[in-house]
Amino acid sequence: MNIQELATAHVEKIAAKFMALNNQHLGMVMQWEDRFHNRNRGNTYLGKPEERDLIYPDCVTIAKGFGAKRERIYRREQLRPAILSMLEANEPYQLEVVVPENNHVLPFIPAGKTVADLIF
Repeated sequence: MNIQELATAHVEKIAAKFMALNNQHLGMVMQWEDRFHNRNRGNTYLGKPEERDLIYPDCVTIAKGFGAKRERIYRREQLRPAILSMLEANEPYQLEVVVPENNHVLPFIPAGKTVADLIF
């Protein structure tokens, strides 16, 4: 993941919208660990999901450092209003959505496979 887009949006005054799905893990690596390595974790855990005030990485603070509007949500019912606020903003805006660690990004292609082997 990189965050240079926030700097570009700020400097060029582009009302770009960013949504970060934060599961407090190295998400794609964790997904591979779950699917292909019997959930054996190799230092992919980043934060403490049981302590909401210690969300890590703290995408809201990062966005603040780049001068972007920002918001963090935790619950599904907060999503629609947050997206509407983000879309209405006339400046760079980052929405951080804290998600459960066991949610995987699908579909994806396993290593050495093709689109015909997509996992849904």
